Amino acid sequence: MLHQQERGRHPHLNKSGVNSFSLQELCQKNNRKEVAVKFYIFLALQKQMVVELVQRAPFADITATAGRMFSAH
Repeated sequence: MLHQQERGRHPHLNKSGVNSFSLQELCQKNNRKEVAVKFYIFLALQKQMVVELVQRAPFADITATAGRMFSAH
């Protein structure tokens, strides 16, 4: 889901073939506490501009992609 120029900025994402990942997929086998922790981490990483989060509708899955500061971390 990253634009072509974004991919050039994040070569390690190109190697893995992953451009984005889903919170729902990440939390498939987790209990409520573990899901809450991962959600909080998503928000903290977004605040630091490490990831960009997209949610298409209320209660829909949240998708994370590399943010402007991704390479810096």
